[in-house]
Amino acid sequence: MFPPALRTASPHLLLLGGGHAHVEVLRRFALAPEPNWRLTLIARESEAPYSGMLPGLLAGHYTRAECHVDLGALCRRGGVRLIRAAASGLDANAQAVHCADRPPLAYDLLSIDVGSTPAATAIAGAAEHGLPVKPVDGFLERLAAFESVAGDHAGKRHVVVIGGGAGGVELCLALHHRLVRRSSAGGYQFTLISDGATILPNHAAGVRRRLLAALTEAGIRLRLGQAARAVSFAHLTLTDGTSLPCDLAILATGAAAPAWLASSGLALDGQGFLRIDNSLRSVSHPQVFAAGDCAAFDALPLPKSGVYAVRQGPVLAENLRRAGQGVPLRDYRPQRRTLALIATGPRHAIASYGPLALSGAWVWRWKDRIDRRWMAMYRGAEAMGSAPGAMSEMRCGGCAAKLPGGLLGRVMARLPRQQGEGIVLALEAPDDAAAFAVPAGKLLVQSVDQFRSFIDDPYLFGRIAANHCLSDLYAMGATPHSAQALVTLPFAGEAAMEADLEQLLSGALATLAEADCPLIGGHSAEGTELAFGLTVNGLAEAGAVRRKGGLQVGDALLLSKPLGTGVIFAADMRGQAPPEAVAAALASMQQSSRAAGLELSRAGCLALTDVTGFGLAGHLMELLRASPGLRAVLRPQALPLLPGAAALLAAGFASTASPGNEALAAPGLRAKARAEPALAILFDPQTAGGLLAGIPQAAAAHCLAALHRAGYAGAAVIGRVADGPGEPIALE
Repeated sequence: MFPPALRTASPHLLLLGGGHAHVEVLRRFALAPEPNWRLTLIARESEAPYSGMLPGLLAGHYTRAECHVDLGALCRRGGVRLIRAAASGLDANAQAVHCADRPPLAYDLLSIDVGSTPAATAIAGAAEHGLPVKPVDGFLERLAAFESVAGDHAGKRHVVVIGGGAGGVELCLALHHRLVRRSSAGGYQFTLISDGATILPNHAAGVRRRLLAALTEAGIRLRLGQAARAVSFAHLTLTDGTSLPCDLAILATGAAAPAWLASSGLALDGQGFLRIDNSLRSVSHPQVFAAGDCAAFDALPLPKSGVYAVRQGPVLAENLRRAGQGVPLRDYRPQRRTLALIATGPRHAIASYGPLALSGAWVWRWKDRIDRRWMAMYRGAEAMGSAPGAMSEMRCGGCAAKLPGGLLGRVMARLPRQQGEGIVLALEAPDDAAAFAVPAGKLLVQSVDQFRSFIDDPYLFGRIAANHCLSDLYAMGATPHSAQALVTLPFAGEAAMEADLEQLLSGALATLAEADCPLIGGHSAEGTELAFGLTVNGLAEAGAVRRKGGLQVGDALLLSKPLGTGVIFAADMRGQAPPEAVAAALASMQQSSRAAGLELSRAGCLALTDVTGFGLAGHLMELLRASPGLRAVLRPQALPLLPGAAALLAAGFASTASPGNEALAAPGLRAKARAEPALAILFDPQTAGGLLAGIPQAAAAHCLAALHRAGYAGAAVIGRVADGPGEPIALE
């Protein structure tokens, strides 16, 4: 079943997309893991929206958390690696998935559940001025942006929903309920466009009649038998030439397949969807499976509806397991008739089942119970976890723990090379050590850092770790020159280790390239956990190296990034961190401190350090110890925090390093932190944290504005430097 080279290693099951079927696959593999298998999920976002509850979210009946599955928590419970990326291509013959800016990901088994997007290529201007309902995260973000400026619009705002199917009508009613309740005197005018003679042509007349009544009661105008031809900034044109005022055009049209499927090598139907057989397997490539809207079921054309993806989940999970075991697959038998529960805006819904139509508030409550029960399956604290793969023999230590030379050679040959000033010996002609010349009048500034991975995406870990390591150079005013890598890979078979090493180093090289810092050497070894670090070399003018000393009375204390990475990932390890908090922390950790260091230099900064493992209080103490006789006065309310950090601290989460950081603080500060849980952020260890600087008070406002313009939105003045008696760090 698997390529010969992988028969003695862990088979790699790659799940592409976080659709409804894959959520069920994740749950089932978490409840019953396959020993020695490697599972990876590639998803654009770490949250998966449940389509059945989206109208309720739009109408204001649900919160975002209530109708999104936390993929990060689900993957962690099942020991599944989560790669937060969007697929940009697939080579089915080479068995590799391509994502932007990283090496391809190889697989032994692939399952695709990436959904679809509204088909709008026939509408001129739709790409620039239309708002597609999928992907959902983009739709919600742009809808929020529209709402934020809609209040500035004089008179009525015109919303046009294009699509007369169940999804379009339900969305139109939900959005009308939301916006009209929130609107000012001007209000909204909604129009629903359908190119058919009626709405919901595949439903019973009683369903259509009830929905038409709901649209009429809401004052929503109908344009039937006409398609949208073009959309512009303020108008929408129909095929008969009629022009409608339009401030927001929502695309809820028929489904279109992902464009990258066209060049994948997989067998597709006439509309570009992936053809699958009765077992949900590709008709052309037996190691590829698919479910949901992106798939075309050969035996029977199925509507593009989430209900089918939900029902395909259990069969898909079982067949992926069977395919890996080399046993016969089972058939998926779709329902000939499905129950549709269509919300009408307020807490009211219509049930559609064949010729039957029922409606009322009780139908909405019925739908609500069904939807909440489905969501509950993917929450909770079930004892889930992957069984560790058994190794056939004990691994050697010492220098025998180095990675195989062939593996290293193949990876290094595929990675990009970068030249640097004065480099004499490096990876182009490897020797026992690297060598480079230090220009006259320059100082060599060196730093080394390494830590084990806290996320399961080696590419992203490499990017963040490299950024963390470089921040010491930026703090000292040095320009990065070169770096050497320290890599520890968990043993998983040569092919898997080769893939992990390429992803890890590619991520690190992406960050190093942005810093004009070539990789000139390194060391690699096997270990129990993934770990990575760099020895970074920087150059600085002999008299221009910044030190931690140099604080002056009256200096403003400025922090360039928000705090909270430690507590967020402490909660994430337990599957309790909100996805938006994890996303914000990952974005912050990927932001370089290079530009911040330059702005702080321009402001006349003389004392500077980066905030990392010892937390804000610990690194502030380093500045104070280097400036005897001074103390710091912090304003706790001014401390910038990452989204979700305060709530997690209040809930009792803390990094394992926090108690050690707190123990080094003065007794008074420790006592205050124990009395006020929010102050625990002072001891929270930061990965790739911001720069902490003492700035002349007169330059602080200008420097802060410059940091904000440079993209450091969380930068803040957090206190001042004082003298006189008292503990080193006081609060006001």
